[in-house]
Amino acid sequence: MDNKEYARILKEIAILRQIRGDNVFKIRAYENGSRAIENLTESIEDLMDEGDITKLDGVGKSIAREVKALRENGVSPAHNELLEELDPGLLELIRIQGLGPKRIKLLYDELGISNPEALRKAAEAGQIAELEGMGEKTQEKILQELDRLAESGGRTPLPAARAMAYAIKDQLEQVEGVQQIQVAGSIRRGRETIGDIDIVVSTGGDHDPIFDAFVSLPEVGEVLVRGNTKTSARLRNGIQVDVRIVETDQFGAALHYFTGSKEHHIKLRTRAKKMGLKINEYGVVARETGETVASKTEEELYEVLKLDFIPPELRQGGDEIDRAERHELPDLLTAEDVRGDIHMHTTETDGRNSIEEMAEKAREMGYDYIAITDHSQAVAIANGMTPDRFKAHIDRIREADKNVDGITLLPGIEVDILKDGSLDMDHELLKECDWVVGSVHNNFNLSSEEMTHRLVTAIETGLLSCIGHPTGRVLGGRDGYAFDTETVLQKAADYGVALEINGSTGRLDLNAEWAAKAKARGVKLVLGSDAHSTRGLEDIFFAVQQARRAGLTKSDVLNSLSATQMAELRS
Repeated sequence: MDNKEYARILKEIAILRQIRGDNVFKIRAYENGSRAIENLTESIEDLMDEGDITKLDGVGKSIAREVKALRENGVSPAHNELLEELDPGLLELIRIQGLGPKRIKLLYDELGISNPEALRKAAEAGQIAELEGMGEKTQEKILQELDRLAESGGRTPLPAARAMAYAIKDQLEQVEGVQQIQVAGSIRRGRETIGDIDIVVSTGGDHDPIFDAFVSLPEVGEVLVRGNTKTSARLRNGIQVDVRIVETDQFGAALHYFTGSKEHHIKLRTRAKKMGLKINEYGVVARETGETVASKTEEELYEVLKLDFIPPELRQGGDEIDRAERHELPDLLTAEDVRGDIHMHTTETDGRNSIEEMAEKAREMGYDYIAITDHSQAVAIANGMTPDRFKAHIDRIREADKNVDGITLLPGIEVDILKDGSLDMDHELLKECDWVVGSVHNNFNLSSEEMTHRLVTAIETGLLSCIGHPTGRVLGGRDGYAFDTETVLQKAADYGVALEINGSTGRLDLNAEWAAKAKARGVKLVLGSDAHSTRGLEDIFFAVQQARRAGLTKSDVLNSLSATQMAELRS
């Protein structure tokens, strides 16, 4: 299990304890333990092997016992006890935007609501509006959220699914006989939400030890199907995982087949048929002779079809095959092209690491520069900065820049775009910054006209470097706010304001579709991790993957510029 899985279960214990009405200190202990493990930069299991994890800030003896039990048995006694006493459906209610543990407890205590179905019935009957502290507006929002979740089909956000998939891959990789192993499916393509997890394995030996290891993993809750080449299981969190084993010389074909997408494969099969070939999970086969002409690697599969190699992120069933035939595929952005990260937070506001710690981690990642962009004062919950604090913060960033070798620190800010479009910071101080992220953090329910005016007014100040998480969506939690796309994109292009692809695991905003639209209209893109810890800096990966899905190249993304060039954009 990885850190996120341990943290998730501890967080669920805290939520269920709060619903049950337990002692606030016990609830807080699990919240602190969850947060501590999630923010670790090394594996909690490695730390357990090294010694006593109660030395970690936020991990007491009771938390350590639960973590040890989870590792050894795959289950937490406290978690199991709570799920036996309370309806597991209560955890599904947490996914509904606007329902926290306190409100869920109220619904549970007053109306016996313990799952989304019961919640919908109560809302449609008008019972929720009658509860103290709820009302008609809350009831209406709940119904809207239930509709949104129903439309998503229960899909899992990419970052969470990827963490689970790679935790399983890393464990199976250690099994004797495994020669090659890859996560396939929509995770490999970088799709924003995931239905299930596909893992492809090659071996020249017996399949049983690999399948035995898979079904014995602590994460596995139920084995659905076990065969000679495929085993399917449902994880304890409900996600289905399919592990397929193929012979070594078929690995490329299988990886390609189970990566998808379906639409991409349909077009490839049509092309192959015209060439007297057919494609399946075992390779490309000549129709007349039955001879397999490509199977070992994905590259040779495309070569046989007389196409340039198509990266997984572009296999969307659009025009990628025609472009591959004409040698017109873009030279996609890579992680190595990203020379700096321009969106992160420190202990000055709601971050968990200092300026220097963020800089040192970024240097280890190979960056040339970072921009420190703590919150402005409107985000009170994040301890946003007043003008006086911000002025002092700029000085500290410049001082740290002198003291930390091997990386350039750019003073910046994430300034709130207020309801009327004004910026939540003194303009003269903003002019002192090398990078200014303008973001919307409240009043999401404005009309499209009002939100468009808000964004345009902010852009027209001439003080913004980019718009942060531009559509305001929370992946799996909240749809974006409404505004006129064409107007905002044109205004951003006119004023040289970039749009951010925010890699934060809760956002992935802009998504690939939006990023492609921005590129088509001449708007530059920029990648930001929105990190609130040193570990969070690694979330830039998700921004890179969305950029690749959008077909972006190095020249489309400002992070490919040097520190000097980035600073010059402000002049």
